[in-house]
Amino acid sequence: MKNETIQKQFPLQNQVIQGGDQGEIQPFVPAKIEIGTVPAMIGIVVFLVSVGIAWGTIKTLVKGIKNTLDNNIIPDLKDIRERFGTIEDRVDTLWKDKFAPSRSPRQLNDYGNNILKNSGIKEIVEAKRNQLTKLVKKEDPKNAYDAEKITLSVVADLPKHCPEIIDQLKNGAYKVGTDLDGLLLVGGLHLRNLIFPDLGFFLTDLDKPKSKKPEG
Repeated sequence: MKNETIQKQFPLQNQVIQGGDQGEIQPFVPAKIEIGTVPAMIGIVVFLVSVGIAWGTIKTLVKGIKNTLDNNIIPDLKDIRERFGTIEDRVDTLWKDKFAPSRSPRQLNDYGNNILKNSGIKEIVEAKRNQLTKLVKKEDPKNAYDAEKITLSVVADLPKHCPEIIDQLKNGAYKVGTDLDGLLLVGGLHLRNLIFPDLGFFLTDLDKPKSKKPEG
């Protein structure tokens, strides 16, 4: 009687399932929940549209970033590089002026001459003159300006060309209270004065506009 009363009150929610000798009341659970075809397709369409909108937004953002890089950031970086290059040249000029004032041609001042005479760089350059001259000629400078630049560069790389004298160079720099770069600049200017005639140039050529090396 009790079960019948419950079934009458809750005909859909509850069913009597007989198990063994006793009847148990268990909740009724639908066997399967199905989603209609139309709602499913609508959901897929909404998803695809959302993805399309998101992709379009990403493409727009990427394009905007590219335009910003091309029109603003990259030109600014180029300008910054040019400005740093200018500053570097000016600092290099001021550094060289410490040893040899900026004239044409640049010549050693008292400080530079003291380094040349008391550091041992003069003797090193003169001993390595032939080797260093060959390295300069290998670059085949076409004018006095390039010849000077190459000569200074070759002597600046003296520790690489002649590694056996690195300690001698360091000791000489320490002796006169300068750094290795300053010592090699002094040595480079001394070598330039020695070998310019061998290269077919004269120091007075540095006062003139750049021109090709004379043939002969």
